[in-house]
Amino acid sequence: MPKETKKNQPATVDRATKTQLLTSSDLSEEKHVWSRKRFGIKIPIFILILLGVIVVLGLLGFLLKDKFLVATINGRPVFRYELDQRLTSTYGKEALENLIVEKLIKDEAKKRGVSVSEQDVEQEAKKLEKSLGEGVTLEDALKFQGVSLADFKKQLELRLQLNKILEKEITISEEEVTKFIEENGKTLVATGEAERKTEARKQLKEQKINESLQTWIEGLLAKAKITRFLK
Repeated sequence: MPKETKKNQPATVDRATKTQLLTSSDLSEEKHVWSRKRFGIKIPIFILILLGVIVVLGLLGFLLKDKFLVATINGRPVFRYELDQRLTSTYGKEALENLIVEKLIKDEAKKRGVSVSEQDVEQEAKKLEKSLGEGVTLEDALKFQGVSLADFKKQLELRLQLNKILEKEITISEEEVTKFIEENGKTLVATGEAERKTEARKQLKEQKINESLQTWIEGLLAKAKITRFLK
């Protein structure tokens, strides 16, 4: 009897192993099916990345649409590059020359240590606004001309820098002041003699700055190394 038991043991072990393997396989399959039921069909990662890119591009397109589109006509887009091409062909050379002059003036002011504070710009803007008359604001006057207040202040800052540079090269004699008062006394607002001379001197300075402005700018352009690529 013991011998028969030993002979039958391997068969019993094999069946047990098979049962165990079958049970493990079934459990694994059941777990996989349960996992798919719970989480759904597995999506390839490249599809997820593609969807993410599409969402991001769509969001950027919405937020930055004015950088690419400037208008639509009956559903058809007008792209910014079309507007840029038209503006460049119409005003490009003039705008480029103005930009070159502006940069040259700023470089010259920096080289000479000439600076204009925000307070200087605000004070000059208030003076100009007072000269417009009661009830008229500087911003309203600029809107009528199609100029923003921010752009105007940038130009005003540049003009003040230019005045500070040129006024150092200008001299005004007493004879010039006296002659100006004799010829233009009726245009002066001041009444006292000293005040009238101060006002006359200021107007003479502005007049001489305007007269020398074009020649001075031409000198800057002549000295600068400029390469223009715009045709």
